Amino acid sequence: MSEHSIAHIVFLSQVLFGCYFFPKIVLGRLRYIYDTYPPANYPRLYPKPIRTYESGLRRYRYTYNTLLVVGLLIFAAMLAIAHDGDVDNAIVMGYFFVQSIPLILLDVAALKDAKMMRQANSARTRAADLRPRRFFDFVSPVFFGTAVFVYVAFVVFIAYIDQFRFPWFGGYLNVVGVTATNLFLAAIMAWKIYGKKTDPHQSDKDRATHIATTIKIMLSVSIAMTLFLIIDVTLSALDMRHLMPITLSLYFQILIAISIKAYDIDHRNFEVYKEGPSVV
Repeated sequence: MSEHSIAHIVFLSQVLFGCYFFPKIVLGRLRYIYDTYPPANYPRLYPKPIRTYESGLRRYRYTYNTLLVVGLLIFAAMLAIAHDGDVDNAIVMGYFFVQSIPLILLDVAALKDAKMMRQANSARTRAADLRPRRFFDFVSPVFFGTAVFVYVAFVVFIAYIDQFRFPWFGGYLNVVGVTATNLFLAAIMAWKIYGKKTDPHQSDKDRATHIATTIKIMLSVSIAMTLFLIIDVTLSALDMRHLMPITLSLYFQILIAISIKAYDIDHRNFEVYKEGPSVV
């Protein structure tokens, strides 16, 4: 089987995973929340009318269904029209960007809901967990150490490759880019640990779980990104860039898989959204 054929199959899996299985999981969990915790019994969970959420659910489903059809059409065109690896790369990257838009909009909508919750929260009784929050309360040193090790290995790898003076190689700009991205991820983690609680009704236990999940996702993204760049540079150095569409698509699918954890609702306490005295 040729590299083109493998690249096409992997792209098809990106289409199906990102526009069918992933939204099926996420939208299914939202559907479960709406059905199991209706606004009549859990009014604090819905700062907007329930019809707004139902409409949004349908809109996201239609959007993903449209992207699924578009992706399948692109896949068919890739099979029918002769092209090179650079075209495959552009298609994989462009499609992933479009795939990400509904997810970004979903997260923005969630932030807006949290803001409305805070504005509507008229609780006079406020309780706070006074215990200091420390980074390693939410993630194991081994997991964090793995992320640091991969980053250091990347810096050493770039220093090694730099000595060959490849004309296409960006040198230590790669390290600057990865470092800047890691600092951005670190800022998100710090905001989650030390910033104000986004959801005013969230229990301390749920908040701790949310912080831990966010940190693990950020570290996983950092590890995946760094390993991908090592693979990218290695393929270029070995004159095997024709394999890049395959590794690029697999990398994007790993990012999608990592993001699923952000929508986990297992063991989440929904009782805090019932009507009654609010303690936050």
